[in-house]
Amino acid sequence: MSAGDFRFSPHPNRAAAINWHVWGDEPFRLAQKEQKPVLLSISAVWCHWCHVLDETGFSDEEVISLINRSFIPIRVDSDRRPDINVRYNNGGWPTIAFLDPDAEAIAGTTYMPPAELLNLLTEVSRLYEQNAVEIAGAIEEVRQQRAERLKPSPGELSHDIAADALKEAAGQFDKDQGGFGSQAKFPNTAVLSLMITTLAGHDDSALLEMLTKTLDAMAAGGIHDAAEGGFFRYAMQPDWSEPHYEKMLEDNAALLSVYTGAFQLTGDGKYEQAARGIHRYLEKALLDPGSGAFSGSHDADEAYYRLPAAEREKTPPPAVDHTVYCGWNAQAAAALLAAYQTFGDGAFRSQALGALGFIWESMWEDSSGPYHYHDGSPHLPGMLADAAPLLGACLDAYESGAGDLWLDRALKVAAWMLESLRDEELQEDGAGAFYDCAIAPGDRGLSSERVKPLVENSLAASGLIRLAQVTCRPGFGDAAAGALRHFAGNSGQYGLFGAEYALAVERLLETPVRVTISGPPEDGSTQEMIRAAHRARVPFRSLEILDPEVHGEELKDSGYGYEGKPVAYVCIGSSCQPPVSNAGDLPGRLESGRSKASS
Repeated sequence: MSAGDFRFSPHPNRAAAINWHVWGDEPFRLAQKEQKPVLLSISAVWCHWCHVLDETGFSDEEVISLINRSFIPIRVDSDRRPDINVRYNNGGWPTIAFLDPDAEAIAGTTYMPPAELLNLLTEVSRLYEQNAVEIAGAIEEVRQQRAERLKPSPGELSHDIAADALKEAAGQFDKDQGGFGSQAKFPNTAVLSLMITTLAGHDDSALLEMLTKTLDAMAAGGIHDAAEGGFFRYAMQPDWSEPHYEKMLEDNAALLSVYTGAFQLTGDGKYEQAARGIHRYLEKALLDPGSGAFSGSHDADEAYYRLPAAEREKTPPPAVDHTVYCGWNAQAAAALLAAYQTFGDGAFRSQALGALGFIWESMWEDSSGPYHYHDGSPHLPGMLADAAPLLGACLDAYESGAGDLWLDRALKVAAWMLESLRDEELQEDGAGAFYDCAIAPGDRGLSSERVKPLVENSLAASGLIRLAQVTCRPGFGDAAAGALRHFAGNSGQYGLFGAEYALAVERLLETPVRVTISGPPEDGSTQEMIRAAHRARVPFRSLEILDPEVHGEELKDSGYGYEGKPVAYVCIGSSCQPPVSNAGDLPGRLESGRSKASS
């Protein structure tokens, strides 16, 4: 395999001198034949310490020689192969994992300086050669423990799940500097979204204080690139300083959604400013005008970002990874559509539809589902991490008035997920979650086992609940409830990582707020009515948009009408209200109706 098949640090290094293999059956057959352990390196193109490892340990002559002599080395890009990353990552990037020829993990670590890495490699090689029987026994014990952990733990769904997640957040809240925890700080956007959603349903001054203090601290901290916009991935210090300088499409899309939601909740202009700053970064640095899609990430170039703003203008910027990732683009599109509903800037909507259009034209097949990434051609079909956000983004596009085409596409994504990813061996109570991939990444050991990830299942369930409400097809909601019940028995163990799950459970349990709007979708007054429905301070709502030219018979049969201007019909649960013809009245109608239904 040539060095061109792998992505190394952009700085001088000799990591390509290692005889890397791509992930597949061949290196494991070779490991079996030569009785050598596999060295799996999981890296990322944006990762600072991955680059340092390439430039130091993997450039050290003794390390290179030992790896080529005593190991079968495999190199994997985390972004491009999340299915492998989720099975073998040792808690960060880079990951160095040692596997046996059956793809079972023996040991692993993250970054090590050259001398320590050389010692570890020497020790692993020696142990593997001299203690094969003991290692095999230990692996079998781990395999049995894993089988126990993978057994489902279904349970009942209740509002306590969200309440417990918020209690966990309150317990970890940094009262002095915002955020959660007392050391390195991550944005924890799912937690912030859960807070925004909860506050949209009822007032809570303590919860609002946690939310605003965290958002304010992030915007004022080193994690925010005040010069060029956007946010870095995380900060090493509790005061949000000393960031790791990589910028990710995924993170900035989530933060765009959070700051947009915070503005809608509070009306505070500084949150609109933060949201628009993120958008400017995405538009300038990651948007490809030719394809309409967004690039994946910006390299972590510490020296560049430490320059004064004036000096940065004279210095070449860090490298951009132009790979297009389906799930991340879907997240960006969803965030941009939410920003359009809130701020009214048509550029948000057109860019969102451009990214989704690229996905659908270049990264989707009805039989294979979504392809994970595109770098001139599409690769790696069948990932839940792509299908789940794509389902939500297609619904967002439909609910923005972009046409029935996007509802049809949402139905295609949902049908593919149910056919290709849902566990066929449903539990007695109907609990059945979704696998992370249609085809496991290998046929050996851990790589042969499909897993059911919590976050992606939560996103899938949220999309299916929305689809059930928009289409009035309860089967989608039943599938969502089954997926959520699969995880409910362990919900108390998820901590902050359970926020997305809590959001999905709340969506399932909340009394449905359904708005049907009759009117030409692209007409300015219809768009105003659509945006008014989205502005309502309610935790969740679903929109059905009926174009009189397309749905004339349906409008007639249902008793809904269109007389030259859009009309909104509101149903809260099973209770429907008189029609609304003034967009300005719609948010209040939704809020009061939802309040009565909840009391």
